[in-house]
Amino acid sequence: MKIVVVSPHRDDAAFSLGLAIGSWLAQGHAVEVVNVFTRSEFAPYSDAESLHPNDRMSFVSAVLKREEEAWVKLYVGQLGRGKLKLTDLNLKDAPVRLHCLPAEALTRQPEPTEKVTQKLRRALESSAAEALMLPLGVGHHVDHLLVREACLPTDPRGFPLAFYEDLPRVAAGDGHAELEAAVQAATLLVGVPLQPVFVADASDVEAAVVRKQRLALCYDSQVNDATTQQIADYSRQYGGRERLWANAAWGKSFSSTGA
Repeated sequence: MKIVVVSPHRDDAAFSLGLAIGSWLAQGHAVEVVNVFTRSEFAPYSDAESLHPNDRMSFVSAVLKREEEAWVKLYVGQLGRGKLKLTDLNLKDAPVRLHCLPAEALTRQPEPTEKVTQKLRRALESSAAEALMLPLGVGHHVDHLLVREACLPTDPRGFPLAFYEDLPRVAAGDGHAELEAAVQAATLLVGVPLQPVFVADASDVEAAVVRKQRLALCYDSQVNDATTQQIADYSRQYGGRERLWANAAWGKSFSSTGA
Protein backbone atom coordinates (compact mmCIF):
# COMPACT_ATOMS: atom_id res chain seq x y z
CA MET A 1 0.00 0.00 0.00
CA LYS A 2 1.30 3.47 -0.91
CA ILE A 3 0.45 5.92 1.89
CA VAL A 4 0.96 9.63 1.24
CA VAL A 5 1.25 11.96 4.22
CA VAL A 6 0.85 15.66 3.44
CA SER A 7 2.86 17.63 5.99
CA PRO A 8 2.34 21.43 5.97
CA HIS A 9 5.82 21.92 7.47
CA ARG A 10 8.78 19.59 7.81
CA ASP A 11 8.13 18.79 11.46
CA ASP A 12 4.38 18.08 11.32
CA ALA A 13 4.66 14.48 10.15
CA ALA A 14 7.33 13.76 12.75
CA PHE A 15 5.37 15.29 15.62
CA SER A 16 1.98 13.83 14.74
CA LEU A 17 2.78 10.56 12.98
CA GLY A 18 6.23 9.51 14.14
CA LEU A 19 5.01 6.17 15.46
CA ALA A 20 2.45 5.51 12.72
CA ILE A 21 4.94 6.03 9.89
CA GLY A 22 7.36 3.65 11.58
CA SER A 23 4.60 1.08 11.96
CA TRP A 24 3.57 1.37 8.31
CA LEU A 25 7.16 0.97 7.14
CA ALA A 26 7.66 -2.05 9.38
CA GLN A 27 4.58 -3.64 7.81
CA GLY A 28 6.08 -3.16 4.35
CA HIS A 29 3.96 -0.23 3.19
CA ALA A 30 5.52 2.53 1.11
CA VAL A 31 5.22 6.01 2.68
CA GLU A 32 5.72 9.33 0.95
CA VAL A 33 5.82 12.52 3.02
CA VAL A 34 4.95 15.60 0.96
CA ASN A 35 6.40 18.65 2.72
CA VAL A 36 4.54 21.73 1.52
CA PHE A 37 5.79 24.96 3.12
CA THR A 38 9.50 24.26 3.48
CA ARG A 39 10.81 27.83 3.15
CA SER A 40 10.64 29.43 6.58
CA GLU A 41 12.22 31.89 8.99
CA PHE A 42 10.67 30.28 12.06
CA ALA A 43 13.18 28.54 14.32
CA PRO A 44 12.72 29.91 17.87
CA TYR A 45 15.34 27.59 19.39
CA SER A 46 18.10 28.36 16.90
CA ASP A 47 20.49 31.23 16.23
CA ALA A 48 18.34 32.63 13.44
CA GLU A 49 17.60 35.90 15.23
CA SER A 50 21.30 36.79 15.27
CA LEU A 51 21.47 36.71 11.48
CA HIS A 52 20.80 39.47 9.01
CA PRO A 53 17.11 39.35 7.93
CA ASN A 54 18.17 38.60 4.35
CA ASP A 55 19.91 35.41 5.51
CA ARG A 56 17.27 34.00 7.86
CA MET A 57 15.12 32.09 5.42
CA SER A 58 18.00 30.25 3.78
CA PHE A 59 19.53 29.49 7.20
CA VAL A 60 16.30 28.24 8.80
CA SER A 61 15.27 26.26 5.74
CA ALA A 62 18.65 24.51 5.75
CA VAL A 63 18.41 23.79 9.48
CA LEU A 64 14.97 22.23 9.03
CA LYS A 65 16.26 20.11 6.17
CA ARG A 66 19.09 18.77 8.34
CA GLU A 67 16.65 18.04 11.15
CA GLU A 68 14.43 16.11 8.78
CA GLU A 69 17.43 14.10 7.61
CA ALA A 70 18.11 13.16 11.23
CA TRP A 71 14.48 12.10 11.63
CA VAL A 72 14.64 9.92 8.51
CA LYS A 73 17.92 8.38 9.67
CA LEU A 74 16.15 6.92 12.70
CA TYR A 75 13.88 4.99 10.36
CA VAL A 76 16.57 3.98 7.89
CA GLY A 77 18.78 2.74 10.70
CA GLN A 78 16.11 0.74 12.51
CA LEU A 79 13.62 -0.34 9.85
CA GLY A 80 14.93 -2.46 7.03
CA ARG A 81 11.54 -2.98 5.42
CA GLY A 82 9.30 -0.61 3.58
CA LYS A 83 10.12 2.58 1.75
CA LEU A 84 10.15 6.18 2.90
CA LYS A 85 10.19 8.96 0.31
CA LEU A 86 10.31 12.72 0.87
CA THR A 87 8.93 15.29 -1.55
CA ASP A 88 9.47 19.03 -1.00
CA LEU A 89 7.24 21.61 -2.65
CA ASN A 90 9.56 24.49 -1.67
CA LEU A 91 6.74 26.92 -0.85
CA LYS A 92 6.91 29.76 1.69
CA ASP A 93 5.20 29.29 5.04
CA ALA A 94 2.49 31.65 6.27
CA PRO A 95 4.63 34.28 8.06
CA VAL A 96 6.85 34.69 5.00
CA ARG A 97 4.10 34.30 2.43
CA LEU A 98 1.55 36.54 4.16
CA HIS A 99 4.03 38.93 5.81
CA CYS A 100 2.59 38.26 9.26
CA LEU A 101 3.81 37.23 12.70
CA PRO A 102 3.81 33.49 13.49
CA ALA A 103 0.95 33.95 15.98
CA GLU A 104 -1.14 35.67 13.32
CA ALA A 105 -1.04 32.48 11.21
CA LEU A 106 -3.55 31.05 13.70
CA THR A 107 -6.15 33.68 12.84
CA ARG A 108 -5.90 33.81 9.05
CA GLN A 109 -8.37 32.13 6.71
CA PRO A 110 -7.00 29.76 4.06
CA GLU A 111 -6.83 31.39 0.65
CA PRO A 112 -5.02 28.96 -1.65
CA THR A 113 -3.30 30.61 -4.59
CA GLU A 114 -3.12 28.95 -7.97
CA LYS A 115 0.60 28.26 -7.41
CA VAL A 116 -0.02 26.43 -4.13
CA THR A 117 -3.00 24.50 -5.46
CA GLN A 118 -1.24 23.40 -8.62
CA LYS A 119 1.87 22.24 -6.76
CA LEU A 120 -0.22 20.23 -4.31
CA ARG A 121 -2.31 18.62 -7.02
CA ARG A 122 0.70 17.74 -9.14
CA ALA A 123 2.47 16.21 -6.14
CA LEU A 124 -0.54 14.07 -5.26
CA GLU A 125 -1.07 12.99 -8.87
CA SER A 126 2.56 11.95 -9.30
CA SER A 127 2.60 10.16 -5.94
CA ALA A 128 0.11 7.50 -7.08
CA ALA A 129 -1.27 7.45 -3.55
CA GLU A 130 -3.41 4.51 -2.48
CA ALA A 131 -4.23 6.13 0.86
CA LEU A 132 -3.99 9.76 1.96
CA MET A 133 -3.19 11.39 5.31
CA LEU A 134 -4.02 15.07 5.89
CA PRO A 135 -3.73 17.37 8.91
CA LEU A 136 -6.89 17.70 10.96
CA GLY A 137 -6.30 21.44 11.42
CA VAL A 138 -6.32 21.57 15.22
CA GLY A 139 -5.37 25.09 16.28
CA HIS A 140 -6.56 26.70 13.05
CA HIS A 141 -3.08 27.30 11.61
CA VAL A 142 -3.68 28.69 8.14
CA ASP A 143 -1.08 26.43 6.51
CA HIS A 144 -2.71 23.33 8.00
CA LEU A 145 -6.19 24.43 6.97
CA LEU A 146 -5.03 25.25 3.45
CA VAL A 147 -3.45 21.82 3.03
CA ARG A 148 -6.48 20.07 4.52
CA GLU A 149 -8.86 21.73 2.10
CA ALA A 150 -6.72 21.79 -1.05
CA CYS A 151 -5.73 18.12 -0.90
CA LEU A 152 -9.11 16.46 -0.47
CA PRO A 153 -9.59 13.64 -2.99
CA THR A 154 -12.34 13.97 -5.57
CA ASP A 155 -14.06 10.96 -4.00
CA PRO A 156 -13.72 11.32 -0.21
CA ARG A 157 -16.17 8.48 0.30
CA GLY A 158 -14.47 5.82 -1.78
CA PHE A 159 -10.79 6.75 -1.36
CA PRO A 160 -8.93 5.73 1.82
CA LEU A 161 -8.58 9.02 3.70
CA ALA A 162 -7.57 9.88 7.25
CA PHE A 163 -6.70 13.00 9.24
CA TYR A 164 -3.97 13.19 11.87
CA GLU A 165 -4.16 15.15 15.11
CA ASP A 166 -1.85 18.16 14.88
CA LEU A 167 0.86 18.03 17.53
CA PRO A 168 1.96 19.79 19.63
CA ARG A 169 -1.12 21.99 19.29
CA VAL A 170 -3.63 19.28 20.20
CA ALA A 171 -1.76 18.58 23.45
CA ALA A 172 -1.94 22.24 24.55
CA GLY A 173 -4.19 23.55 27.30
CA ASP A 174 -7.31 24.05 25.17
CA GLY A 175 -6.40 21.36 22.67
CA HIS A 176 -9.36 19.12 23.48
CA ALA A 177 -11.95 21.72 22.54
CA GLU A 178 -9.98 22.63 19.41
CA LEU A 179 -9.76 18.94 18.51
CA GLU A 180 -13.54 18.52 18.66
CA ALA A 181 -14.02 21.57 16.44
CA ALA A 182 -11.45 20.31 13.94
CA VAL A 183 -13.05 16.86 13.73
CA GLN A 184 -16.43 18.45 13.07
CA ALA A 185 -14.97 20.73 10.39
CA ALA A 186 -13.18 17.85 8.64
CA THR A 187 -16.34 15.74 8.75
CA LEU A 188 -18.28 18.53 7.06
CA LEU A 189 -15.56 18.88 4.42
CA VAL A 190 -15.56 15.23 3.41
CA GLY A 191 -19.29 14.71 3.87
CA VAL A 192 -18.88 11.30 5.52
CA PRO A 193 -18.47 10.13 9.13
CA LEU A 194 -14.93 9.96 10.49
CA GLN A 195 -14.05 7.27 13.00
CA PRO A 196 -11.06 7.20 15.41
CA VAL A 197 -8.37 4.71 14.42
CA PHE A 198 -5.36 3.90 16.60
CA VAL A 199 -2.08 3.12 14.87
CA ALA A 200 1.27 1.62 15.90
CA ASP A 201 2.43 -1.32 17.97
CA ALA A 202 1.48 -0.74 21.62
CA SER A 203 3.10 -3.88 23.07
CA ASP A 204 5.52 -1.70 25.08
CA VAL A 205 3.86 1.60 25.93
CA GLU A 206 6.83 3.24 27.62
CA ALA A 207 9.19 2.30 24.81
CA ALA A 208 6.75 3.83 22.32
CA VAL A 209 6.52 7.03 24.36
CA VAL A 210 10.31 7.28 24.53
CA ARG A 211 10.57 6.73 20.79
CA LYS A 212 7.90 9.35 20.16
CA GLN A 213 9.93 11.94 22.06
CA ARG A 214 13.17 10.92 20.40
CA LEU A 215 11.64 11.48 16.98
CA ALA A 216 10.28 14.88 18.03
CA LEU A 217 13.67 15.89 19.43
CA CYS A 218 15.12 15.73 15.92
CA TYR A 219 13.49 19.14 15.38
CA ASP A 220 15.16 20.96 18.25
CA SER A 221 15.12 24.30 16.42
CA GLN A 222 11.32 24.22 16.67
CA VAL A 223 10.56 22.85 20.13
CA ASN A 224 12.17 22.60 23.55
CA ASP A 225 12.43 19.52 25.77
CA ALA A 226 9.20 20.33 27.61
CA THR A 227 7.22 20.39 24.38
CA THR A 228 8.71 17.14 23.11
CA GLN A 229 7.76 15.57 26.44
CA GLN A 230 4.24 16.89 25.97
CA ILE A 231 4.15 15.39 22.48
CA ALA A 232 5.34 12.04 23.81
CA ASP A 233 2.96 12.01 26.77
CA TYR A 234 0.04 12.58 24.44
CA SER A 235 0.65 9.14 22.90
CA ARG A 236 0.64 7.56 26.36
CA GLN A 237 -3.07 8.25 26.77
CA TYR A 238 -3.59 6.13 23.63
CA GLY A 239 -1.50 3.29 24.98
CA GLY A 240 1.64 4.32 23.10
CA ARG A 241 -0.22 4.73 19.82
CA GLU A 242 -1.39 7.62 17.62
CA ARG A 243 -4.98 8.40 16.76
CA LEU A 244 -6.27 9.15 13.28
CA TRP A 245 -9.74 10.14 12.12
CA ALA A 246 -10.56 8.00 9.11
CA ASN A 247 -13.35 7.34 6.63
CA ALA A 248 -14.82 3.88 6.06
CA ALA A 249 -12.66 3.26 2.99
CA TRP A 250 -9.53 3.64 5.15
CA GLY A 251 -10.86 1.09 7.62
CA LYS A 252 -11.58 -1.42 4.85
CA SER A 253 -8.13 -0.98 3.27
CA PHE A 254 -6.19 -1.45 6.49
CA SER A 255 -8.40 -3.84 8.46
CA SER A 256 -6.15 -6.77 7.60
CA THR A 257 -2.88 -4.95 8.33
CA GLY A 258 -3.69 -3.29 11.64
CA ALA A 259 -2.71 0.13 10.28
